[in-house]
Amino acid sequence: MKHLSLWGLGLVLSLLGSATLACVTPQELYAASDQRDPEHDAFNKALSCQTISTDNLEVVLIALGRIGGEKAATRILPYLNHENAQIREAAAFALGITAVPSMSEQLVKALKQEKQSAVKYRIAVAIGNLGHTEAQQVLTTIINQSEDSQEIRGALQGLVNLSSFHSSRLGSFENLSSSQLYKALWQPATQLEASYLMARRNLMEMTQVDLALKQLDALEPKAQAKMVRALANTELEKVLPMLLTHVQHENIGVRVNAIRGLANFPKNPAARAGALIALQQKDVASQVTALQTLHNDWLESDNIYQTVKQKLSSDNSWVQSEALMVLIRADKADGKTAQKWVSSSDPNLQRAAIAYFSKMKDKKILQELAESDKAIIARGAQQALSPEQETPGKPSRTPDELPELDAVVLLQTTQGPVTIKLFADTPYTSANFMRLVNDGYYDNTYFHRVIPDFVAQGGSKSGDGSGSVGYSIREELSYRSHLPGTVGMATLGKDTGGGQFFINTGANLHLDSNYTIFGEVIDGMENAMKLEQNDKVVSAEVVDD
Repeated sequence: MKHLSLWGLGLVLSLLGSATLACVTPQELYAASDQRDPEHDAFNKALSCQTISTDNLEVVLIALGRIGGEKAATRILPYLNHENAQIREAAAFALGITAVPSMSEQLVKALKQEKQSAVKYRIAVAIGNLGHTEAQQVLTTIINQSEDSQEIRGALQGLVNLSSFHSSRLGSFENLSSSQLYKALWQPATQLEASYLMARRNLMEMTQVDLALKQLDALEPKAQAKMVRALANTELEKVLPMLLTHVQHENIGVRVNAIRGLANFPKNPAARAGALIALQQKDVASQVTALQTLHNDWLESDNIYQTVKQKLSSDNSWVQSEALMVLIRADKADGKTAQKWVSSSDPNLQRAAIAYFSKMKDKKILQELAESDKAIIARGAQQALSPEQETPGKPSRTPDELPELDAVVLLQTTQGPVTIKLFADTPYTSANFMRLVNDGYYDNTYFHRVIPDFVAQGGSKSGDGSGSVGYSIREELSYRSHLPGTVGMATLGKDTGGGQFFINTGANLHLDSNYTIFGEVIDGMENAMKLEQNDKVVSAEVVDD
């Protein structure tokens, strides 16, 4: 009986194996997507397969969405009415990334019939991401009338995407119910999206300011940081005391947003005093943010002017460079410091120095600097003499083989180790990153773009963000959200990734559905949060999971 059972099990597995062979593997689907061919035979086989699993059908739809365009959208559309909610959710997301605005009409129809909250969330986000002319009205109606928190969350996220990528199609928010928006703000399921939208579109109602100030600290830190910005955008004097107390907040997101908010009060002496407090704080992020926030006329205050000049001698080159940039903007830089820094080996100082000479527009000096043996100086001078847009490299060929995923990469940075897990469902982005790691590409490269509570962007060979790997890879968009710790691919537009990547250090919901997330920090996030402009990746290696 035992042997018969094993024989029967073998027969079942054999039959199942035969059925599976009639379909396609996720790897084949990812390859078809990377080739940007919506009519690839792998898709034909998968969509005609009677035994395809739900998970694989989900892969098919998202793979088609990554390709985008009318042909891909047409193949996805029927699955918006599939009996399985997981497939409807995948179809909604996939349609939302096709860049075919006319699909919004079908999404709106599907939304009216949909009962599942998760699917309604995806549909609402997709409507906003596609930027249809009636998207704002549809999403506003959801917020005003729906009682489903996930559908409301999707509508809020959809409006964030609409305002970020289709702002020309955005009108007044006068029809948006402020009471419903504030209700969403104080609900845990929707508070991040609500605060994010309020901050980006200045939707803070004057009548709600007192309550928001009173309950601000009850919000979780990511939402609190966005609400600090939203309150500052009102430019009401009653908000200023809150900003002054929060410029020293323990949470970096709250702190830097409070410092930035001071700029909304250019004529108020208290705002200048707050900026001075931030300039004198020990942490670099606060000092840099304060320097970037200063209005030119604030340097008429001798205290602020002298403090900025003292920063030129800071032991931190990022602070030094931002101090010179302040003086350059205010026409108060004397040029001696810039001349000295031209010969520096520090990328931060070089970037500030060439910024000074670029603003001076002395053609003779720029021509001399264009011959510098310092790459940043020479490139900056050449750009000042003849501005050129950076262009992406030629599309790479889809690799024949992929490495084993999930994989783990260890970055040894000047702030300490940062360990990143690479995702299997973004195989070509992950494989590209692994190959560059194994080739030593990232060794001694710079985090050339660091913005507190936003990103730390790395992969620059010279420290000014220029240069590339010489080719481009395709987007592999997914459900994931750009929350702190996720790792994304920097691009110049759709399908233009290469070697530069970024670690999200803040909640960046406006990047969702538009920038590939191919990994997440699983260890050393405290070091990633400390990264400063032109900190380095000393070495990178693929390690055992």
